[in-house]
Amino acid sequence: MRKIWFTIFAIIVSVTSIYAQNGTMPVGFNARTFGRGGTSIGVFDNAGLMMSNPAGLSFLNEQVFDVNAIIMLPSPTFKNYKKNADGTPSTTVLNDASGYKDPFVLPSAAYVHKFKDSKFTLGLGFFTVGGMGAEFDLNHELFVNRDANGFPTTTNTYIQQKYRSRYMVMQGGLTGAYKITDKFSVGISAHLVYSTIGFNNPFSLSPTVMQGMTPMGITFGKLFSMSPTQGGLGYSEVTSAADMKDLKAFSFNGRVGLAYKFSDKFSAGVNFSSPVTLNFKNGVANMDMSAQFTDAFERVAHGYMQAGLPRAAAVDSATRKFTLLGLDLTKGTFSQYDITNDFEIPMTLGFGCMLAPNEKFRLALDVEWVNWSKSAKSMKLTLTNGNNYNINKVLGQGGVGQVPLVVDFPLNWDDAILFKIGGEYDFSKTFTFRLGYAYGNNPIPNTTINPVVPANLVHHITAGSTFNITKRALLNLGLEYGVKNSQVSATPNLVASEYNGSTTAMENLLGHISVTYYLNR
Repeated sequence: MRKIWFTIFAIIVSVTSIYAQNGTMPVGFNARTFGRGGTSIGVFDNAGLMMSNPAGLSFLNEQVFDVNAIIMLPSPTFKNYKKNADGTPSTTVLNDASGYKDPFVLPSAAYVHKFKDSKFTLGLGFFTVGGMGAEFDLNHELFVNRDANGFPTTTNTYIQQKYRSRYMVMQGGLTGAYKITDKFSVGISAHLVYSTIGFNNPFSLSPTVMQGMTPMGITFGKLFSMSPTQGGLGYSEVTSAADMKDLKAFSFNGRVGLAYKFSDKFSAGVNFSSPVTLNFKNGVANMDMSAQFTDAFERVAHGYMQAGLPRAAAVDSATRKFTLLGLDLTKGTFSQYDITNDFEIPMTLGFGCMLAPNEKFRLALDVEWVNWSKSAKSMKLTLTNGNNYNINKVLGQGGVGQVPLVVDFPLNWDDAILFKIGGEYDFSKTFTFRLGYAYGNNPIPNTTINPVVPANLVHHITAGSTFNITKRALLNLGLEYGVKNSQVSATPNLVASEYNGSTTAMENLLGHISVTYYLNR
């Protein structure tokens, strides 16, 4: 049995990569609940209650095994514009692109055991519980084809950059529910959480990150940010091609639920989920600032040309200036770092109820609060042991023997309120049909929206059904449509100026399938 559960765990970890449904959290955890809009806190009918309301397991009257899979077809899009000299977006389109629409399969599995003549119910399960991701190939104004001296070629063509993100969270473990009375139950889930995260995209920071000192007695950050009229380079940000990978975290999540079944016609429940601190470790960050320094070299050379020097002499003068700054151009500007990342899954609190006007028809409502404002203020990135001489000198931090380079990647998300409503009707003893709707306000503000974190869906329309294949086996199907939501970035965008005035949009189609098997019918 242990080998079986380990295999299931490994499969989930190896194939999971989610496009988020509210922030980075899905609207449900089982094909039945998806079909009725994700409502589950007050409806006690499936093993997914381990994630929505562990106390509800007490009202499952049989031992049940459930295997669930989600097939997703996301459709992200992104549009942005070339920048004016002051960083505001112009009217010239730089990108109008669709992200990759690869399908993703997200499995989970759960088992509920009823102890004979006992008020205690035990559950064991593994679930995919959240994440986000995007895959784009986009133009960036810094990354253009250049000649041997660093000047843009006459065609000024772009070298498309990868914009990739992967954030996955899955959890699993034990759930226990205890019937205090025939109608009232309490439940607790104690789960191990496993998460991975990675980014591959141009990474922009304020020039103030350059704390290394120049021979002129000012920091490189001051040199890069000062106006050219003052002898500076005039940058408002500096950009590196970044590939941050292999970051993994283990943590713990606790859930507490209360369930009250007044009768077969009405039930209600409450669920609380603790925040989960994710300390991602053992990551590698490859940071390539070649394009940034080539552009800086071209600005210096161009300044000499404006002063009257011919192009060849201007290039020689620029080379000498960079050498006088203490940089060794033969060592390049590519550096590898050890990286850690701190993030948090938010605390949630929810209430749900179920009303059955008759034996065949059931209505359900869930309301949940998600505390994004505390958990998603920023992602803290810590870089150490950088191995490039030039980058270590320029940054003055993050290198071998230097203080760590700490970056707070801005998020500033808002709290979310989720409303879910759904119903189901038993057309016969072997067929049930479901409809539902879920709303969750978009937690991502206009100041930090970007295509690498496209977790801004708001409206979800769902439908589903259950077929009794045999006396013991049920086939549950669900279809969910995440209605396209377009969001225009503010100017300035706190993540990077390339996103100023941009439009990030997401649309999602999800199919759900689960097989429920009752062991003791």
